[in-house]
Amino acid sequence: MSTLRETLRGTAVVGAVTVGLLGTTSPSTAAVSPEPVPDLVVTEQMSADATFDLRPDDATTGLETVREEEGETVMVLTSDLLFAFASADLSPQAAAAVTDLVATIPQGADVAVDGHTDSVGDDTVNDPLSQQRADAVAALLRAARPDLVLTVTGYGSREPVADNTVGGQDSPGGRALNRRVEITFASS
Repeated sequence: MSTLRETLRGTAVVGAVTVGLLGTTSPSTAAVSPEPVPDLVVTEQMSADATFDLRPDDATTGLETVREEEGETVMVLTSDLLFAFASADLSPQAAAAVTDLVATIPQGADVAVDGHTDSVGDDTVNDPLSQQRADAVAALLRAARPDLVLTVTGYGSREPVADNTVGGQDSPGGRALNRRVEITFASS
C-alpha cells in the first residue's frame, strides 16, 4: 500500500486541483461491509502531506525561453506547447505567440529555425517530424516578416539539450526539453 505522497511523486500539478472521494467504497470493501464508508475528511496535516516538491528536470517551461550566447539570441520554443503529439500542425494559440515573437528580431536578420525531437521513435520518424515542425514555425516567420532570411533545419534527436534517460530510466522532463524549435539570430 502506498501513501498519497508516494503515489504522486514525480507528478506536476499546476494550479489547484480538488479531488472528491465522498462516500466511495472499493469493490472488496463493498462486498464485506454492510455500512457505507463515511465521507473523507481532509485534515490540514493530510493536505500538507499531499504537498510535494516539483523537480525542475521533470517540468516543462512556458512557450519560449530566450538566451544570449556568443553574440547570438536563441529563442527556444517548447514543442509540447506548439504541437500535438507526433504532429507538425501549430495550435492557433501557439501561432499567435510565435507571430508576436518576431517583433524582437532585427530587420533583415539571418535567422536559423531548427527543429528537434526527443529520442522516442527512430530517425525515420524523428528527422521528418523535426523538419516539418521547423518548417511550420518558419512559415509563420515568413508570413509576418518577409524581410528575414531564413535557414530551416530538422535535426531529429541528434542534438539533445537534456538526457532522455537517467540511470537507464526514462526521463520525461529531459525528453520534454529536447522537443523544441530554436530560432537563432545575431544579437543587435
